[in-house]
Amino acid sequence: MRILRFTLPEPFPLLNVQQRKHYRRRAAEKRRTAALIASILGSERPAQPFERARIEVVRYSCGSPDTDGLFGGVKDLLDCLTTPSLRADGSVRNKYGIGVIVDDSPRHIDLDVRSVRCKRAEARTEIMVTEIVVAEVMA
Repeated sequence: MRILRFTLPEPFPLLNVQQRKHYRRRAAEKRRTAALIASILGSERPAQPFERARIEVVRYSCGSPDTDGLFGGVKDLLDCLTTPSLRADGSVRNKYGIGVIVDDSPRHIDLDVRSVRCKRAEARTEIMVTEIVVAEVMA
């Protein structure tokens, strides 16, 4: 079982903030976030993505977000952790992904998102990705 822990220097933007961004600005921020995560992980980044994983995201901020805004806001962060794949029409799915997890569907991840109030100077996002090893059933 492999575990990746890393901290982003800012709390991730909530759903309402993301929805109001221009799509190009949102894409640029996804690219920056993916590059930041890749640089933080460095050599810890797995060679093969986790087939199943438990992802715990803790958002430290001075406010208390509502639940739907909190869970919706983590979408862009999850997109950065996924593995890019080629679609039948030639377009790329999850093009901002760095290949930590196979996909962000419920079949591949168990997601836990929490919010913690703190002082503004202590605001951050802590992420822990734990690989779930499925034991093979012997017949």
